[in-house]
Amino acid sequence: MKRPFEVICCNHQSIDMWEKVFARPGQYLKKHSSNVSAFASNFGSKCGAANLPCVAGFEHDFGKVSPEFQEYLFDENAVRGSVKHSIFSAKQAYNEASEFPPIAEILGNVIAAHHGRLYDNLAPNGDTPLRDKLDGATIFPVLADCLEIDIDTLKSEFYAIITKMPDCEKAFCVSMFTKYIYSCLVDADRLDAYLFESGKNYLPEKPNWNGLLSRLEQNIAKLDSKSKMAALRRQISNACAKAGQRETGVYKLEVPTGGGKTLSSLRFALEHARRHELDRIIYVIPYLSILSQTAKELRDKLDADDEIVIEHHSNFLPDNSENYKLHTDRWDAPIVLTTQVQFLESVFSEKGSDLRKLHNMSRSVLIFDEAQSLPVKCVHLFNGAVNFLHRVCGSTILLCTATQPLLDTVDRPILFSKNPSIADCGQVTKRTHILNAIKPGGYSYPELTAFILEKHTISTLVIVNTKSAAKSLYEELKHSDMPILHLSTNMCSAHREEVIGELRCRLEKNEPVICVSTQLIEAGVDISLECVVRDIAGLDSIFQAEGRCNRHGESDEIKNVYVVNIKGENLNKLPDIKIGAEITRRLFEDGNIDINAYYQHYFYERRMIMDYPASGGGTIYDLLSENKQGQKAYTARKDKHCVTPPSLRSAIRSAADEFFVIEKGRTDIVVPYGKSEELLSQFFSEYDLAKKRKLLRELGKYSVSLYKYQLDELSRRGALNVSKEITTLARGFYDKERGVDLEGSHEFLCV
Repeated sequence: MKRPFEVICCNHQSIDMWEKVFARPGQYLKKHSSNVSAFASNFGSKCGAANLPCVAGFEHDFGKVSPEFQEYLFDENAVRGSVKHSIFSAKQAYNEASEFPPIAEILGNVIAAHHGRLYDNLAPNGDTPLRDKLDGATIFPVLADCLEIDIDTLKSEFYAIITKMPDCEKAFCVSMFTKYIYSCLVDADRLDAYLFESGKNYLPEKPNWNGLLSRLEQNIAKLDSKSKMAALRRQISNACAKAGQRETGVYKLEVPTGGGKTLSSLRFALEHARRHELDRIIYVIPYLSILSQTAKELRDKLDADDEIVIEHHSNFLPDNSENYKLHTDRWDAPIVLTTQVQFLESVFSEKGSDLRKLHNMSRSVLIFDEAQSLPVKCVHLFNGAVNFLHRVCGSTILLCTATQPLLDTVDRPILFSKNPSIADCGQVTKRTHILNAIKPGGYSYPELTAFILEKHTISTLVIVNTKSAAKSLYEELKHSDMPILHLSTNMCSAHREEVIGELRCRLEKNEPVICVSTQLIEAGVDISLECVVRDIAGLDSIFQAEGRCNRHGESDEIKNVYVVNIKGENLNKLPDIKIGAEITRRLFEDGNIDINAYYQHYFYERRMIMDYPASGGGTIYDLLSENKQGQKAYTARKDKHCVTPPSLRSAIRSAADEFFVIEKGRTDIVVPYGKSEELLSQFFSEYDLAKKRKLLRELGKYSVSLYKYQLDELSRRGALNVSKEITTLARGFYDKERGVDLEGSHEFLCV
């Protein structure tokens, strides 16, 4: 690896000048630039790109040499951010690298954006935001011609990176590589500032994979080893341990529900990380309920604390908030657990705060749990990101699920390694039957209630597609003598956890119970009931629901999973479920209940949205690659005639503005449940900002996310108390069994 100054030739007379200016009070610019350059170079070296982030780190703050900025630094009355420096630094680097435009544009973008957001090279409307921004900046005379970049070194590095990808993915790779360099720069800059201000040293330690693996194997040996399911889990676990010796790659773990994929995937990851001396293990999990459950299981089996196994999600309440923020901003712990939303919205963001962690996804094992839950609109973006993380960043990817989607058969496929399955489950003992109980016209709620009570013995789980269906069916079932539980996202997470806790308690005691739930319970939640009734949906959802029935093989008798249809069900706002249900119905009619056949039909039906449609008529995948929409608009504009377009055509900022996993337009409100009133009282009477932020995180467990039409209805009824900081719901509008009730009464939450 080259040292930071080896790729840069300096005019020492000019350098002597800027050595005497400050990056921040007490820290010289020379010291800060050298530190950031060294950190960024080290981060980039993990993917074979030490020199480009090295240059970006060295030059990112050159704009601070201006007298205006030096005065601003020491002016106690100055408005934060009122004197700019990044754009001048970016212009300097851009000009120096102009001999090779792709490098010039990457350097210009990451440096200009290092305190904010990456720019579009070419916007969808034909604008050139990055170039326009740079054209409007000047270079300080003292810096003009003082530096000379070794462009040949950077050019070789650039080509070495993009040639790791197939031709069809090179343009997408350049966008991801730009983000990677940006990640290196942003993290290096913020890390050095943190270390200077805290007086701490940066002493990263290699994880003790040997010790963690030894503890896991000791604890696995203590588990039940007599049942048939235990034998299957042991077989899968041993296969995963053996597979850990394989080369880094893109693999899949196809395990039947209840097959112990959490500990088996962990055993693979630990063995693999030890074998290849990788930096960390990252679990990406779709639902918070599964994430917390998985984190607890990992800590238990590894005898590990929060420093080893860190959770990054909104509901986690750390003991040391400053330390937690640093770890979650950087993802530098040995084992990181995060949500699918957090992963996707970080990778496809344009913000430094989100992308800071990207370089720490290199040389890692990334485990995607419940891979079938990936939104279909994100398939091609996800595949492209996974291919980049493996081929460029040297990471190993493992997709885990009982219903493996055919991500390698789509137009932009995931590039699996040869023989990608890491465990052969062989012949699995049959625990359930899926029975077609669909009737012409569907079941009314009284008819479905009668059906459920007829099939019910001791424990029954009913999973429906919508919150309104869950509410209506729950109200019907309440007229029976059975204990009935309700679960939906109209309930805050603390409420749902209590209900799931009660359900588990009844199951352990073998007490009668019927639980009516939306999809939130069908994947990953470790519960097992005697009978499951599933409203018709995609076959993948039905198979996941099946995994909640006789999950651990408690009964030698094969148990039934009934697929039903609800009369008049409106799924127009849920197209993924609607199309999936139609395909499942056809498969039932053909007598072909096969998950691969389902995905072949489903992916064909949804192929036109896999590039993630954008509002302007293009797609996000295109915005991050060739950007045909932007090119066409540029060519059509009279003001661009005879003006050479940017070398890189990506629209990173526009793509990020369009991207979301969970539909936008929802607002979190605090509901009157559990400790929320007490916490709200503390929150509104507290003046310490750090304590208020901690209370706000705690209140997250008592919040529900609502759509605008729901907020409008509640507002019309006078049920919302809106302040600058937080919105609360009236007492009478939160049902103790069903959660948010739009038709409640006017008793306000007292704070």
